[in-house]
Amino acid sequence: MTQCDREETRPPTDRQKPTRFLFTVRKRHRTGLMLLFVSMFIGTSSHAQESRLQDALAQVANESTLEITTIGRKSGKPRTTPIWFIYDQGALYIQSGKDGKTHWCRNLQKNPQMQLKIGQLTLTGKAQFVTDTAESEKVHDLFRSKYALARAAGFVGSSIGHGEVILVEHLTEAVPPE
Repeated sequence: MTQCDREETRPPTDRQKPTRFLFTVRKRHRTGLMLLFVSMFIGTSSHAQESRLQDALAQVANESTLEITTIGRKSGKPRTTPIWFIYDQGALYIQSGKDGKTHWCRNLQKNPQMQLKIGQLTLTGKAQFVTDTAESEKVHDLFRSKYALARAAGFVGSSIGHGEVILVEHLTEAVPPE
């Protein structure tokens, strides 16, 4: 019988910390317990981070514009431009005018990675072009609701508020540069 086996058979005393008892299990079970403990910790941490991110997005949802940084499809250099956005029910949408022919939208078609800055919040994400007509119309309505200029322009036949709809996926808070 090894030392580890002997410790396992003893009940924990008041002096032992509960975490110490976890580590006195037989060697062949240690790895499984550690993986379980670590995965439970990471799952909780990930959920907490997502919740904090959703709260932060809700706080900046009424901002007028965000700054989007894409990678130039020809130059390979970062390109930043201000655009309108919508945050609705946990989803962040952007849309391109000119039927998706804006430079930043064409950059995203080649490389869907982006960085966004809304107020003091800096995020990274990935573009998912929305092809569902019903979802696109819902987003267009949200844009017209948020932006008076989009409503007014729509009355005179402009495409403002009717562009290519993009859902920003895999949002994470970016680490600010030091």
